[in-house]
Amino acid sequence: MGFASHRVKFAILGAVLVPCFGRLALQGTGSEHDLYRYLVPILVGGLVGYFSGFMKDKWVATAKELETTNEVLKQEIVERKQDEAALRKSEKRMKGIFESIPSPIVVYNTEGHPLYVNPAFITLFLWSLDELKGRRIEFVPDDQKDLTARKIGEVYKTGNVVKYETKRLTKQGHVVDVIVSGAFVTGPDGKPMEMVAILTDITGLKQAEEALRESEEKYRTVLESNPDPVVFYDMEGRVIYLNPAFTRVFGWSLEEQIGKRIDGFVPEENMSETLGMINKVTVSGESFSGIETRRYTKEGNILDISISGSCYRDHDGNVAASVINLRDITEKRRLADQLQKARKMEAMGLMAGGVAHDLNNILSGIVTYPELLLMDLAEDSPLRKPIKTIQESGLRAADVVEDLMTIARGVATGKDVLNLNTIVTEYLGSAEHQRLERTHAFIDFETVLTPDLLNINGSPIHINKTVMNLVTNASEAIEGAGTVTISTVNRYVDEPLKGYEDVHSGEYVVLTVSDDGSGIIPKDLERIFEPFYTKKVMGRSGTGLGLAVVWNTVQDHNGYIHVESREKRTAFELYFPATREKVTAVGGEVPLEDYLGHGEKILVVDDEERQREIAGGILTRLGYNAETVSSGEEAIAYVNEDPVDLVVLDMVMPKGINGRETYEEIIRIRPGQKAVIASGYARTKEVDVAQGLGAGKYIKKPYTLAKVGLAVKEELEK
Repeated sequence: MGFASHRVKFAILGAVLVPCFGRLALQGTGSEHDLYRYLVPILVGGLVGYFSGFMKDKWVATAKELETTNEVLKQEIVERKQDEAALRKSEKRMKGIFESIPSPIVVYNTEGHPLYVNPAFITLFLWSLDELKGRRIEFVPDDQKDLTARKIGEVYKTGNVVKYETKRLTKQGHVVDVIVSGAFVTGPDGKPMEMVAILTDITGLKQAEEALRESEEKYRTVLESNPDPVVFYDMEGRVIYLNPAFTRVFGWSLEEQIGKRIDGFVPEENMSETLGMINKVTVSGESFSGIETRRYTKEGNILDISISGSCYRDHDGNVAASVINLRDITEKRRLADQLQKARKMEAMGLMAGGVAHDLNNILSGIVTYPELLLMDLAEDSPLRKPIKTIQESGLRAADVVEDLMTIARGVATGKDVLNLNTIVTEYLGSAEHQRLERTHAFIDFETVLTPDLLNINGSPIHINKTVMNLVTNASEAIEGAGTVTISTVNRYVDEPLKGYEDVHSGEYVVLTVSDDGSGIIPKDLERIFEPFYTKKVMGRSGTGLGLAVVWNTVQDHNGYIHVESREKRTAFELYFPATREKVTAVGGEVPLEDYLGHGEKILVVDDEERQREIAGGILTRLGYNAETVSSGEEAIAYVNEDPVDLVVLDMVMPKGINGRETYEEIIRIRPGQKAVIASGYARTKEVDVAQGLGAGKYIKKPYTLAKVGLAVKEELEK
């Protein structure tokens, strides 16, 4: 029933009841029949009833509204209690999460004061919440406060999450490296209410990074200061690192080689072995060392290299790269080759010296006796020709022995100031060269001689033999027609040159003999100066001593040899130290009468009976009074009893004291005793010592009339 029905009902009820009660009340007034008496009560009753109904409707509506409101309130209370329970549960859960997070967490209010710190914060920094409340950023180092304030302001201003690296202080003042991640929490109005900062302790990481950086720096320093080239290859064989030594030795920089393979660096003939070694490292992780190979430089030069290799492993232990260390052994190998050559030449020289000594003793009779016989034969004697043939054969054999003596090192004749142009010119006019021209009729011999050529100190005999051997060798290198060129030039070397030898700085006279033959192959080029090494056809020419003589002659003159050979050209350059001294005047042939003796007493000391006989016979023939003894000890005893005008002293007497020791004892007995030294061996230091003590000229066996006569005459006239 609606509220309006109460009003109507009460109005009708009032209109009925009020007039009834009103009529009863008006019965005694005498006006009950009057219309007014009836209308007024009805109206009043209706109004009263309507008003009462209205009030009833109002009260009912209010009661209903209160009941509804009460129900709503009850529901809201239930919901709020549920929300509060959920909030408490959520807060508990969030607190549990915060407290279980291992990273320190701080919650700030809008003024920057800490509202909450989790246990991880307290554990790391030792600050409690009570100690931090009301403070701002007390655990931030002074040098980090501006950064921290700026980052907090950035969070509130932009609403973005801010992440930055900084430092924090523990309660004891220790510095902790941290990464801070900060974000704000908004209130109901959407404005920032609190800020949450999560701090990640990276102190250990920073220390590890620093240790790693120091380690990397140390190893980088080691690599970059390593004097040997180092190259890293990835698993596909591409370059990923080169050290400075690699650039210095090979010329390529890291920028030029990174990401490239090794094709332009490794000679084709060494490629297979190189790839095999790298594969050995990258596949099996094996190392290798001391492998000798070759590598190109950027300029195209080839170096001798000793390489070692190992693998580089990643953190999981897997092979990630190969590390190759390269050592330039070009110079070492060259020096080793030179040392080997020197030792070989020394061994050959010792052998040659021994052979030469024995041959000289044998040849003395062949060379000397024909000379003595010819002096006594008539000019028309039929014996002169065969005796001369014997003498010439002996002299040619003596030339071969001379070559052997040269190989034995120590040029056995003195050195004079001479000019190479003169030596070359005299050789070209010699009978030996004329024979060479006849046997090589299709070869042109050209000369390019510097007019103002400096002089050298040298042995004319051996320099002449050197020129002859080089020209002969060049001629025989040409098959058919061709040209042999002989040139001389002054050259000042201001920095060391690399050739067959090292040429040091200084003034040199350079003799060059070149030909346009087929050239010398590399494997032969390494051995051309070895005695008895020859590529000539057996029986054609040569003894295999020609270039060995050249090499030893140049060594004995403190010079150097540089050889260049390629197709259609081979050149031998001989460097002789120059001198500013004048050329020594050369005398002509001395007639026999000028070196005849006048009965002077000469003592011949030699352990070989035949040599004593020959020397004694020559001296007697020259007019001297010759006596002979077979040892140094006998010579000392002789001069102790009888003085002599001169001693012809053999330097090598194996069975007793040698010539130098003999001379030392003789001059103790006879100070100033004149002596001539003789030997079938090459000149030695013992000769120099003896001459330093006062001994005179040195002569080589085999003895000849002129050789002995001139030496003895010269010494006696001092």
